[in-house]
Amino acid sequence: MEKPIRIYQCENSPDGILSAVFEAGVSGYGHDYIKIQPLTSGCTYNIELFSEYIKVETSAKKAGNVLETIESRISHEAYFFVMSALLSEEEDRGNVIYQFVTYGFTIGPGITKALQLECVSRIFEIKRRVHNEAHFYKEFIRFQEVKRVPSVLMAKIEPKNRVLTLVTAHFADRFNAEYFIIYDKSHKEASFHSADGSSIIKILTDNDERRLDSLLDVNEQYADLWKIFFNSIAVEERKNYKLQRGNLALHYRKYMTEFMENN
Repeated sequence: MEKPIRIYQCENSPDGILSAVFEAGVSGYGHDYIKIQPLTSGCTYNIELFSEYIKVETSAKKAGNVLETIESRISHEAYFFVMSALLSEEEDRGNVIYQFVTYGFTIGPGITKALQLECVSRIFEIKRRVHNEAHFYKEFIRFQEVKRVPSVLMAKIEPKNRVLTLVTAHFADRFNAEYFIIYDKSHKEASFHSADGSSIIKILTDNDERRLDSLLDVNEQYADLWKIFFNSIAVEERKNYKLQRGNLALHYRKYMTEFMENN
């Protein structure tokens, strides 16, 4: 007789998911009978009949142990795959990470090339989606000057995945001596980069969000100039909206300066 499925319910965060991976791994229950289910506050989830549910407390220490073990016992590439999947919002990422890590401890560094395994092909797809979205925001993000002394630049984004760390690292390398803020409205967090080169990411309170929104409500002269320039260089006869939407999806236009007048 088969064992019932054991579902480890955890906080919907990287540390929460990794804590569940740790608890599931040390249980010795058998990876074929284990699922990882990240829970988002305010959401409802279907109960699976004949399954055993285990609540997992988030532990930064356990999460760190999992990551250290992946890098030391499997490979740095496998570590990169897992870190990328942790940034995604795919519902199955907890299961995929757990299965990937479990097989990785058996196969070793070759796990990242074992695309015949469902968990490996799936984590590869998740990683690709995360980095593709980050790449789009690196190209399409628009900063607005929200304070002049000292000059502070700010941009708002609404990504599907948690790409804020990837996007911030990109602009920190290019605007190393600038003060800038990137506000991720989807996940209620923002990165703050200082002119000394340091960056932090903060989870925002409702009051923090209101303050950041109010900064972006200011109509800046340079934003208006950019819109005028954008419109002036357009050639009416060569406009191709279908091609434009193919190269620049509507999802990314909401906070792009040149399109904001149409929002």
